[in-house]
This record gives sequence, C-alpha cells and structure tokens, in this order.
Amino acid sequence: MNKIVVGAYWGDEGKGKIVDLLAADSDWVVRYNGGDNAGHTIVVGDKQVVLHILPSGVLQGKNVAIGPDVFFNPGSFLKDLNHVVESGFKITGRIVIDERAHVIMPYHIKLEGNEKIGTTKRGIGPAAKDKAERTTDITIADMVGENFLERIKEVVSEKKEELIAANILTKTFDDERYCERVHEVYSEYASRIKEYVGETSYLIYEETKKGSVLLEGAQGSLLDVVHGTRPFITSSNTIAGGAASNLGIDLRKFKIIGIVKAYPTRVGEGPFTTELGNYEDAKTEEKMKKLSVEEKRKVIEGDEKLLGRWIRMDGGEYGATTGRPRRTGHPDFVALRYSAMINGIDEWVITKIDVLGGKTFKAAVAYKKDTKITEKFPFRLEGWEPVYSQKEYFWESMTEEQCIQAVTGGYDVLPEKMKQYIRDLVIYTGIPVRMISLSPKREITVVKDVLLRTTEYLK
Repeated sequence: MNKIVVGAYWGDEGKGKIVDLLAADSDWVVRYNGGDNAGHTIVVGDKQVVLHILPSGVLQGKNVAIGPDVFFNPGSFLKDLNHVVESGFKITGRIVIDERAHVIMPYHIKLEGNEKIGTTKRGIGPAAKDKAERTTDITIADMVGENFLERIKEVVSEKKEELIAANILTKTFDDERYCERVHEVYSEYASRIKEYVGETSYLIYEETKKGSVLLEGAQGSLLDVVHGTRPFITSSNTIAGGAASNLGIDLRKFKIIGIVKAYPTRVGEGPFTTELGNYEDAKTEEKMKKLSVEEKRKVIEGDEKLLGRWIRMDGGEYGATTGRPRRTGHPDFVALRYSAMINGIDEWVITKIDVLGGKTFKAAVAYKKDTKITEKFPFRLEGWEPVYSQKEYFWESMTEEQCIQAVTGGYDVLPEKMKQYIRDLVIYTGIPVRMISLSPKREITVVKDVLLRTTEYLK
C-alpha cells in the first residue's frame, strides 16, 4: 500500500531510518515539504549517511522525487548526491525535481540570518515569503529556463529596499553586478540539475495505482505552519494533509504512519511542556560528555536536568543540520494524541526506545495552567505545565545482542516495563504500533507480532 511517513513531535524522530526501511517495498520515495533545514540520518552497516534534501530511498536504489512545495537549495542537493556516491552507494533509480519547486537564493539565506525565533538560517522562511508574495519567487522552471538572468534582475529590483535594509545591497552598489554574480553560480547549478527536472503530480498519480509510493515529510507535526506551536514553527505543512495539498494526491490511497520517538526533543526556541532542564544550559554543556557515577546517582534522586542531559548524550541528540543540542523531555501523550488526530495516523513506529533503558521517566497525560486542566493540545502552549501519570517507567538497558534477539523473538520478548509504556501510549492515543526501532542500524528493528499485540490493547 502507498504510505506517508510523518513525525509526531517537533522533528528528529528518526524518520530517515524508517523511510529507508519502508523503501524496500516501494518503487518511488517522494519528499513533499520543507527544504535543507532538515537532516535525515541513515545508518547502513558501518556507514552513516546524512541527507538534507535528497529522499533517503536513494540508498535503496529507488526512484526518488522532490515535490513542488519543497524549498530547493541546489547546492545542498548536489552535496547530497556526492555524499551518497562517496559513501559507496550507487544511484540506480530515477531522480525527479518538480519544476514548480521554489529555489532558495543567496539573499534568502542572508535575510534569515536576522530571524530571532531559532531557525536553521537556511533561507527557508524568506523563500516562503517570496512564494506567498507570488511576484518575487524563483522556481526551478525559472532557474533552468532561458531567461534566468532577467528573472533574477526583476526579483532583485522588486526586493531592492528589503535587500538594502539587510545590508545585502547598498544604495551605491552595482545591482546588475550582484545579479550577474548570483547568476554565475546558479546557472552552473542549473546546468548540473537540468537532467533531473520534470513534473511530479501526474507521475505520482500513475504510481499510486500500483500501491508503490512512499512519501516522506520533513520536520514534525508540531512544527506545521498552521497546526504547530506558532511562531516557533517551520514554513510549510508538515502533517499528512500537507502531502495531499503539496503533491496533489488522494489521501484515501495512503496509509499514514506516524514516527514517534520514545521521548520528545526540540531544536531551537519555542515552548516545550515536558522539557528536562532548559535550553540555555544545554547550549553550554560539553557535547557527548558522559555522566559520572555521581551524576547518575543524582538522576536517580530526581535531578531532571541531568536526566535530560543523559538522554541527549545516549541518544546523540544534536541537530543533523546545525549541530545544535536538542532539548529533551519526558514523553508527552497529550501531544501525541493531538498529532494522531491532525494527521489521521493509522499506525505508530516507535524509535529510540533503547535510549530510555536504565532511566526512570514518566509521561504527561494532561496540561494545567492555574486552576485549569486540559487533555487538549492548546493553540498557545506557553504557560502550560505537564500533569504526569502516577506511573513511572524503568527497564534495564538492553545490550546490542539482546536487541538483535528481540528482532528474532518479536514483541513478546521485549522488557515487560517497556511493553507497559508502549501499552499506555497505544491506549492513550488509540493508535497501534507497527514496528519498534532499538538501534540506529537498519536491521535492529522489531516487527514480529508488534502490530498484532498492540492492536490487542485497543480491544
């Protein structure tokens, strides 16, 4: 069946690995939103590949496409291509870039450098503004067309005051020279990507009849431009409905799979109800520094700041694109039920649950503010505090050998407390689990009996 993969929290849920796994049963893997502000990390054997714009199905030799609502940085695309080849993989499938996709220009990246809401500074926001403006956007079709230089001059002329205000241009600067310099670089990009440019809507429509299309989204549902925690969001629709509008496809032909990391993380600014510690401290800590025995003892005694650091270290929670430390938190069932609702999720895939081994944690089942308690995800999340379940979860860390044994033995051999956590997540959200990832490695993923057993929880 055709599938859509979406992230359930604020991104970084491990979608890259799951898309890589699901790609085995797909002919086409299609990216439908975002830009190179997202990074998908895939581990194959002893190789780690990080892709920012190229769909990860390329590692499986699949046909891949970049949809019309993707903000396209040609330099990042070419780096991804080189990275795949240099990592020892062969590109054997087709690559199609939709001619309607919007191009991230050099001035977009510089303009975003002035943003104050914790963006990745990749130019996505300013490019999205130009798309909405409709007269100052540049598409792939413009870029590979015969009048590309003239189009750059038109746009720069219309944006001149904005570019002067941002010190990208000066009143005495030769605007034409600036345009020619941009054109020189981007026309070279255009010559290298021209062979991949095409149209995706008709292509995907025909392929969905075969049930062989896998759609991958960037970022997570709580960063959606409409349904996320504004203003600390991305500039595109990250939920499954965004795939329908961005690609022009029929959602009825797709199964929707939500990727839920066993604990939430968030990169950059923005409200985070179940956060462990705080972002300012996370930014100053030594990257990947292990906790001492004394610090682990303090975690047992209830030091949540150190628990957050421990999870960040064990989970390697640093941005694939920016390297920034990811803020970590207790699981948030309120947010997950909201994600399940706005996406129409059919099945969960749980990732990084192995990271929680050896740690005591709890799950939020409601929010409170003053005397008000709600189980709904508020439009304005600021000021709300978590209400945790009475339960605490703990299981011993699993060795890699035990994880491999679980792949063979299936769901029933997982630690009992881990299954209790999964059971509570399933019952609270009303969604069963399809597979459980116990490692970044492709092959260490539990599938046997997972959907069967977790569906039984809902009876």
